[in-house]
Amino acid sequence: MEKKRYYLLLVLLSVVTVIWGLNVIMIKYLSGIFPVVQLSAWRISMAAAGLLLFTYGKWKLGIKQLTASSWVLIFLVGFTSIFLHQLLISQGLRYTTGSAGSLILGLNPLTTALLAMLFLGDRFELKRFIGIGMGFVGVILVVGHPGATGTDAIKGNLFVFLSMLAYVAGGLFIKQAVKQASVFQVTAFSHLFGALLLMIMWAVHPVHPPVYQAHWFSYGVMAFSGCIATALCTSWWNMAISEIGPSKTTLFLNVMPISSLFFASLFLNEKIHWYHAIALLLIVAGICLGLSRKKGALSKKVNINKAI
Repeated sequence: MEKKRYYLLLVLLSVVTVIWGLNVIMIKYLSGIFPVVQLSAWRISMAAAGLLLFTYGKWKLGIKQLTASSWVLIFLVGFTSIFLHQLLISQGLRYTTGSAGSLILGLNPLTTALLAMLFLGDRFELKRFIGIGMGFVGVILVVGHPGATGTDAIKGNLFVFLSMLAYVAGGLFIKQAVKQASVFQVTAFSHLFGALLLMIMWAVHPVHPPVYQAHWFSYGVMAFSGCIATALCTSWWNMAISEIGPSKTTLFLNVMPISSLFFASLFLNEKIHWYHAIALLLIVAGICLGLSRKKGALSKKVNINKAI
């Protein structure tokens, strides 16, 4: 039974990364209509509202028992993996190319594994690093192919790198926060903190005109991006971090470039080449190797019902 739940969790993570790949295309579409800070503030506010409303029965349980340290950790999750990540990556991609930005973000699994060993006491596993390396090679094939255009800028690359570190730091804070609070409490309130910080940033740096005459389809895309791709998927993602750890969970981030390419081809008529297929094989092989376990290693219960 534990194996079935564990593998269901892996399928769930695959679905999350596919939706996040689609989310990249949606954000690219929306960024051509709304200013970056306003778009981030609205999307995360929708996510926070959706999480607080639809998971009310989950996060309200035991809320009075949350300690000051729990709230500090939840705030740090919202500040790093939501507020800083959204702000820095949006700013960074203004100065550097999408290929360079994606390549830097591809360092996420390796960086998470290293920091988890340094600060969380995760054990060094050679096969995990081999799996991460295979996935990273796949990412390089996708984002570093000769057809990439544009020029790299040190300033933009630095912002993207800092955004990646902010997201990784948020994952480590999540690992600690779920020891004192439920996954839904951490997810809902961290998004609330992130939304408040982004709204403050929007108020400090207002844009004109304050209201845009966008088509209803644009607001529908924004709602899907905020409520489903951001709120629901992040809830599942945080639950996975609490169950199997940040190092193994972030291996699935290598799927995102492939997912983005597929949806870019579907909706933007971009071509898929042979090296994309090789990259996909490397990424899948890397995930399988990084997630492989010794016999009997599934004894720990994986409560997939938390996310459903």
